[in-house]
Amino acid sequence: MRDPVVVKDGERYRLFAGERRFRAAREAGEADIECQVREDLTEQERWELQLAELYHSSTVPPMELGRAFIKYRDAHDVTQQELARRTGITPGTIHHYESLIRTLDPDLGDKVNRGDLTFKEGRSIADIEDHARQREIAEPFLTGRLSSVHVERVVGRAKQSPEMPIEQIIDEVVNGRRTPEPEPRQAPVRVEPEPVVARGPELIENTVLRLAGELDALQLQVIPEFRRLKLISSLRILDSRLKAALVHLNGGLARESATPKPLGAALAR
Repeated sequence: MRDPVVVKDGERYRLFAGERRFRAAREAGEADIECQVREDLTEQERWELQLAELYHSSTVPPMELGRAFIKYRDAHDVTQQELARRTGITPGTIHHYESLIRTLDPDLGDKVNRGDLTFKEGRSIADIEDHARQREIAEPFLTGRLSSVHVERVVGRAKQSPEMPIEQIIDEVVNGRRTPEPEPRQAPVRVEPEPVVARGPELIENTVLRLAGELDALQLQVIPEFRRLKLISSLRILDSRLKAALVHLNGGLARESATPKPLGAALAR
């Protein structure tokens, strides 16, 4: 808790913030109490001290405090983190109070103000976006069937399984009976038939000519180092296959084929 803040008023000092700390010290019999003396508080600083005082006093309904945080931040265009730095209230606390205004069902917000729902229950249920679902989750806490100790687990389970009935969630949380999750249906895998590839000489010739053109164009490109090494390895494999194919064509079936012989060879014979 911060030290009380006093403002100089003529020849006297007036307590501006920190009444709870001041009263607690007086009741404890302390003769001296450390205070912050401020003489030139700006309007914004006064507002920040009042927000901190309202939060620590616990006399303001949660919804009203959430509206006060939002009103201040909108007026001065500051983040929750900046407001936390200026007031000493944690950013998470400010977020929880504001979530009551921004996301909680208004009817449930009124119940939080009246004390029918605790602040813990209200800010946990506010994590659910759908208001109808919020009311379903709030019902067992409003009727007293569940205590606040279960609210975070109930809300967490409801977020995991948005379609699960609330009674089933309560049974899981309270009695520990976890219903097995349905296995997700897998979409059928469509197997494409392998294309029929013609392997005649004409197709092979076209492929070789296209590859030769790509290899020529390769010499005009700037190849990164990691790709250059991979290309070298691939081209060496291609080179060995080309040599094997040439040996086969020159000395194998080509020798017995009907390909015309060179004119010089025919005259010599």
